[in-house]
Amino acid sequence: MNDNAIWVQILDSKYKIKNPNIFCCSEVGASPFLKGVLWAAQAAHMGVKWIVGNGKKVRFWEDIWIGNTSLAILFWPLYVINEQQGKIVSDVWDGVDLKLTFRRTVSESVMDLWWELLAMMDGFSFSEEEDHILWSYTSSGKYEVQSLYAMISFRGVVPNVC
Repeated sequence: MNDNAIWVQILDSKYKIKNPNIFCCSEVGASPFLKGVLWAAQAAHMGVKWIVGNGKKVRFWEDIWIGNTSLAILFWPLYVINEQQGKIVSDVWDGVDLKLTFRRTVSESVMDLWWELLAMMDGFSFSEEEDHILWSYTSSGKYEVQSLYAMISFRGVVPNVC
């Protein structure tokens, strides 16, 4: 969460962890250390909701930023035929038009999903701020190591030891 930390700069230089965010990193060619970090990142991904500012870190389809699930899951029939998988929000939304293309024509029911997606995007606008994370497993919305540990170890249930 601290982009200025030296370890973040080293990891980004070597592995491009900010391209667009750590949840997009490939394990191919990664050191055992980074593979461990990516494993924890995948576990953490379940507790992450993005607050979109400029739209440069958040993947349009795959990250959770509108509602409680990713648009890929919510609009699966559109996602699987879409040619912009993995693209960031600012690449596919300009504040007015949704710039998505599809590999084939769609049925009427899938077209209804398209209209629903457009309605969901209507009124959404960018800000000058950077995108940032809201952590779902704490009441403050800020990441805490204990909350991720509880999620990994106990599926989010805090053991009650008497």
